Amino acid sequence: MIELGVVGLVVAALVAVPALFAVVPWEITFGLGVGLVALGMLVGVPAGAMYHLWLWRAVKPTGRRWWLHPSGLHGQLGDANRGAVMRWFKLGAVGFVLAIVGCAMVAVGALRS
Repeated sequence: MIELGVVGLVVAALVAVPALFAVVPWEITFGLGVGLVALGMLVGVPAGAMYHLWLWRAVKPTGRRWWLHPSGLHGQLGDANRGAVMRWFKLGAVGFVLAIVGCAMVAVGALRS
Protein backbone atom coordinates (compact mmCIF):
# COMPACT_ATOMS: atom_id res chain seq x y z
CA MET A 1 0.00 0.00 0.00
CA ILE A 2 2.86 2.37 0.78
CA GLU A 3 4.34 1.72 -2.65
CA LEU A 4 1.09 2.79 -4.29
CA GLY A 5 1.21 6.04 -2.33
CA VAL A 6 4.80 6.68 -3.40
CA VAL A 7 3.89 6.03 -7.04
CA GLY A 8 0.94 8.39 -6.71
CA LEU A 9 3.14 11.12 -5.28
CA VAL A 10 5.72 10.69 -8.04
CA VAL A 11 3.05 10.84 -10.76
CA ALA A 12 1.46 13.88 -9.13
CA ALA A 13 4.86 15.60 -8.95
CA LEU A 14 5.56 14.78 -12.60
CA VAL A 15 2.30 16.50 -13.55
CA ALA A 16 2.35 19.36 -11.03
CA VAL A 17 5.94 20.57 -11.41
CA PRO A 18 5.81 21.28 -15.18
CA ALA A 19 2.36 22.83 -14.74
CA LEU A 20 3.74 25.05 -12.00
CA PHE A 21 6.71 26.08 -14.13
CA ALA A 22 4.31 26.99 -16.95
CA VAL A 23 2.38 29.38 -14.68
CA VAL A 24 5.15 30.93 -12.58
CA PRO A 25 7.12 33.73 -14.31
CA TRP A 26 10.67 32.78 -15.30
CA GLU A 27 12.19 35.46 -13.07
CA ILE A 28 10.74 33.80 -9.97
CA THR A 29 11.87 30.34 -11.09
CA PHE A 30 15.36 31.64 -11.82
CA GLY A 31 15.57 33.58 -8.54
CA LEU A 32 14.33 30.67 -6.44
CA GLY A 33 16.82 28.42 -8.21
CA VAL A 34 19.71 30.75 -7.42
CA GLY A 35 18.53 30.90 -3.82
CA LEU A 36 18.35 27.10 -3.57
CA VAL A 37 21.84 26.74 -5.05
CA ALA A 38 23.18 29.23 -2.51
CA LEU A 39 21.36 27.51 0.37
CA GLY A 40 22.52 24.09 -0.78
CA MET A 41 26.12 25.24 -0.95
CA LEU A 42 25.84 27.05 2.38
CA VAL A 43 24.60 23.84 4.01
CA GLY A 44 26.43 21.22 1.95
CA VAL A 45 30.00 22.50 1.78
CA PRO A 46 30.58 22.92 5.53
CA ALA A 47 28.70 19.67 6.22
CA GLY A 48 30.88 17.86 3.67
CA ALA A 49 34.00 19.25 5.28
CA MET A 50 32.82 18.15 8.73
CA TYR A 51 31.87 14.71 7.37
CA HIS A 52 35.36 14.19 6.00
CA LEU A 53 36.92 15.42 9.22
CA TRP A 54 34.83 13.06 11.38
CA LEU A 55 35.40 10.17 8.99
CA TRP A 56 39.15 10.81 9.03
CA ARG A 57 39.11 10.82 12.82
CA ALA A 58 37.14 7.57 12.87
CA VAL A 59 39.33 5.62 10.42
CA LYS A 60 42.70 7.18 11.27
CA PRO A 61 43.59 4.45 13.82
CA THR A 62 42.91 1.73 11.23
CA GLY A 63 45.23 3.24 8.62
CA ARG A 64 42.66 2.83 5.84
CA ARG A 65 42.70 5.08 2.77
CA TRP A 66 39.50 6.96 3.49
CA TRP A 67 39.84 9.50 0.66
CA LEU A 68 39.61 6.96 -2.18
CA HIS A 69 36.05 5.78 -1.49
CA PRO A 70 34.83 7.30 1.77
CA SER A 71 31.24 6.04 1.67
CA GLY A 72 32.52 2.47 1.40
CA LEU A 73 33.82 2.77 4.95
CA HIS A 74 30.41 3.49 6.50
CA GLY A 75 29.81 -0.17 7.25
CA GLN A 76 33.12 -0.41 9.08
CA LEU A 77 32.50 2.47 11.46
CA GLY A 78 32.19 1.66 15.12
CA ASP A 79 29.05 2.46 17.07
CA ALA A 80 30.84 5.30 18.86
CA ASN A 81 31.62 7.17 15.60
CA ARG A 82 28.78 6.13 13.31
CA GLY A 83 26.24 8.67 14.57
CA ALA A 84 28.49 11.70 14.20
CA VAL A 85 29.86 10.68 10.80
CA MET A 86 26.48 9.79 9.33
CA ARG A 87 24.84 12.95 10.67
CA TRP A 88 27.25 15.10 8.67
CA PHE A 89 26.98 12.77 5.67
CA LYS A 90 23.18 13.13 5.57
CA LEU A 91 23.30 16.89 6.08
CA GLY A 92 25.78 17.19 3.22
CA ALA A 93 23.52 15.05 1.04
CA VAL A 94 20.59 17.37 1.77
CA GLY A 95 22.72 20.35 0.76
CA PHE A 96 23.74 18.57 -2.44
CA VAL A 97 20.13 17.79 -3.37
CA LEU A 98 19.10 21.40 -2.71
CA ALA A 99 21.89 22.65 -4.95
CA ILE A 100 20.97 20.24 -7.75
CA VAL A 101 17.27 21.18 -7.59
CA GLY A 102 18.33 24.83 -7.63
CA CYS A 103 20.51 24.22 -10.71
CA ALA A 104 17.55 22.61 -12.47
CA MET A 105 15.35 25.59 -11.58
CA VAL A 106 18.00 28.03 -12.83
CA ALA A 107 18.18 26.09 -16.10
CA VAL A 108 14.39 26.11 -16.52
CA GLY A 109 14.22 29.82 -15.72
CA ALA A 110 17.05 30.61 -18.14
CA LEU A 111 15.47 28.56 -20.92
CA ARG A 112 12.12 30.27 -20.40
CA SER A 113 13.58 33.79 -20.43
